[in-house]
Parts: sequence; C-alpha cells; structure tokens
Amino acid sequence: MLRFLIPLLAVITAGLTASATAQDWPDRPVRVIVPFGAGGTSDVLARTVTEKLSTALKQQFVVENRTGAAGQIGVQAIASAPPDGYTIGVTNVSTLSLVPIINARTSYDPVKDFTHIAYMAGAPVVLAVFPGLGIKTVQEFVDYAKKNGKPLTFASPGTGSDGHLVGEAMAAALGLKFEHIPYRATGQALTDAVGGHVNFTTFTLSSTASFIREGTLTAIAVTSPERMPDYANVPTFKELGYSALVSSTWFSLSGPAKLRPDIVERLNGEVQAALAAPDVQQKLRRDGLLSLPMSAAEFSKFVEEEGARWKPLIESAGLVGKAE
Repeated sequence: MLRFLIPLLAVITAGLTASATAQDWPDRPVRVIVPFGAGGTSDVLARTVTEKLSTALKQQFVVENRTGAAGQIGVQAIASAPPDGYTIGVTNVSTLSLVPIINARTSYDPVKDFTHIAYMAGAPVVLAVFPGLGIKTVQEFVDYAKKNGKPLTFASPGTGSDGHLVGEAMAAALGLKFEHIPYRATGQALTDAVGGHVNFTTFTLSSTASFIREGTLTAIAVTSPERMPDYANVPTFKELGYSALVSSTWFSLSGPAKLRPDIVERLNGEVQAALAAPDVQQKLRRDGLLSLPMSAAEFSKFVEEEGARWKPLIESAGLVGKAE
C-alpha cells in the first residue's frame, strides 16, 4: 500500500509547490528598465502601467531609464538580467523588429534572448506638415511635392527608426522622393517642424498630438487601420487607398529568457488589467495610443511576424548596416 501512496504524495507535493511558487513573487521591488529617455511615449506608458502593477502586486515597480544606442543598451540590460522576475523592461517595434535587422552586430536576438510578457499599446504614425505650406489633404501634399523643385524634407526619430521606415514607405506608396532628416531628440525635431525648418514629420500620433491640437502642425493622415476616436477628422491612409501604409509604433514588456511561466502569466494578466482601467484608457485615447490584449504566446508570435514584415522594407531602403 505504501508504494502506491509515495507517487501520489509526490504528485500532491509537486502541485502544492507549484501553487506556492505562483504566489511567492514578487517579495521585493521589481526594476523596470526603459531604454529611452524620460518623457517619451515608452517612459510615460511604463510609468502608467507600473503604477498600477505596484498597487495590484503590493510591491514597488521602479522605472529606470537606461538610454543609448537607439535603445540597444537598455534592451541588452533586460536580456542580460537574471531570469528571476526582478528585472524586466520596455521593448518596442524598433528594438525588437527593426534594429536587429538593420544592425547585424546587435548583441541580442529578439526572440531567443527574451521572454516576451505583454503587448502594452501602439500608436500610429501621423503625417504632420508645417502649417505654413497650406496643405490639408494627402492629395494636396502629393501635388505640392511634385511641383516643388526639390524633395520635401521630413524629420523622424532617427535612421532606421519606425518613423524613418514609414516615411520611406510613404514615398514609395505616393510615388515621391523625400529627404530624410534624422533627429536624436523628438522635442527638437518637432520644434524644427513647427518652425518650418523641415516640411513634415513622421512621429507617432502620441508624440505629435499636442502640436496637432494647438494647430502648430497639421495632421494629414494616420497609419492606423481605422480613424482614431479623438482625431476623427484625420483620415487613415488605408481609407484613402494606400493599404500598405498601415502600421503601429508598439510598446511592450519583456524579460530575460527563461523567465518563470507563472510570473509571465501573472504579469500578462496584471498588465492587461492595468491597461483596461478606465483612467488609463482615457489617457491612452488622449495620447493616440491603442491597447491590444494578447497572451504572452500571442505576443511572442507577433514579434516574429513584425520582423518578417519590416525586413523587405529595410532591405529595399538600403538601411542594412546603417544603424548604430
């Protein structure tokens, strides 16, 4: 009889241990690395979500900005951390799906070196022009560009950024040529656009929203699949017949490879709950951000698909080998 009870007790003990393990995290503060500067979309989104996580999980989630090398320094720190759930961080379309293709020397693999936890939110890129040009529609934009004696200039977050690639995609779709002006600081780029030093910008709607509301930049079209609720007067490229110009600058939460599945599942659920909170939804809507519930497995698959989607454009734009 005893020999039959021993295996049964082992199963019960294993079940109890797994149950206890699922509840023992976190028992100390969690560090959340943001690989970009304070005040940007990734930073604001991280602080919004971590405030909710701190309350829900009764431990502090402490944001640490670790910038440099187009986000690669901070993302590498996430990948190199112990897989104990006490160091996680913000990743995004650029660091996971663009930079590794552009820069073969990138020190991390976007799939193998991470445990992808949750998709947080995405913002469409908006074609926003200097108001002094008097342009209100995409057709007027195209007509002006064709009559102009030289390529129109556009500001983006940097060479190889999603804004840069969307600008290149716009040029191809509209049959135009643009001159790309890369910036390291979003604020400076938008200031230059408002001052007329560049003709237009390809930043996210969340970064450009306040300028659009103030009328210092004119929104022509967005890359979202449908019109944004608080910017219903701005058409989508898709509805104007440019179905290739549908994209989102998305932000996510990731940890190092081999992060415990129970921690991943718990974090994914809490992140989705945080993003669904009415006050957070109101803030996301105001900033032109859209949350999209995904399981951790669904998001991991999404990361791979995004890399495959962007690769042909990166190659056709001749950007391979041109990132930091």
